Amino acid sequence: MNKIRVVLMSFLIMVLMVMSVACSSPSNEQVTSSKAVDEKRILDKIQSRGKIIIGINASAPPFTFRDNNGELTGMTVELGRLIGERMGVEVEFIDMDWAGLIPSLLSKRIDLIGDRMSNTLERAKSVAFTDSYLKTGTVAYVRNTSSLSSADDVRGKDLKVGVLLGSIQEEVATDQLPKAEIVPLQTNPDIKSALLSNRVEVALDDEIIAYEQVQQAPDKLKILPGFLVVDTYSFAVRHEDNDLRLWVNLFFEKIKREGEFAKIYKKWLGKEWNPEAQKQL
Repeated sequence: MNKIRVVLMSFLIMVLMVMSVACSSPSNEQVTSSKAVDEKRILDKIQSRGKIIIGINASAPPFTFRDNNGELTGMTVELGRLIGERMGVEVEFIDMDWAGLIPSLLSKRIDLIGDRMSNTLERAKSVAFTDSYLKTGTVAYVRNTSSLSSADDVRGKDLKVGVLLGSIQEEVATDQLPKAEIVPLQTNPDIKSALLSNRVEVALDDEIIAYEQVQQAPDKLKILPGFLVVDTYSFAVRHEDNDLRLWVNLFFEKIKREGEFAKIYKKWLGKEWNPEAQKQL
């Protein structure tokens, strides 16, 4: 009888010990909740420091460039400043090489890429894109003396092609111009200079940027008719910063409804913004 009683007591003690451990150990939900409290959202961090840090590459008028006084200006710079105004914080722009934008975002040097970035599937593996804010496309431009007459003429030819390092145009050249010798360059003006100095035979760029480059030397350069690929632009954040991505999406939606986006669009691109075209994005 005593033996049975001892066994029962031992069993009860073991049950109580297990229950005690279970009660004292936090659940997965508790751990997750605790982490959520400890880790501030990016919007909270921006509000706390009173500043949003935006990465740009100031070499592509009319989107991002420096005026005659060396001040940053352009369409996306104005949009970035408006983001700060609507958010109620200051804006710090960090100007860097195009190829450094995504690494700087991932290393948390900047909060947001606020420039003319093509929202490709490959880039989306690394960053989270906002909704598209602009529809455009990749074109080819050449010297006026070139025998090429359209974008299609560039395909299948053994040509030296200048592109911006790390840009969508570098990807387009690699995918669509297998016979071409691709020459990556640091800035959009570098591409134009390479074309004018005969170091490359063709330059690939965004339609709007190519137009700006050609306008600086209209007697020497021309844009070939047609697109190599149709493209759309977005801003970008880190994948974990979904609160900032949603905020920027709402920002674009609101300034489009209020007419502010149309004013900025016309100011920098010289034409009326067509909301119907945005439905295709």
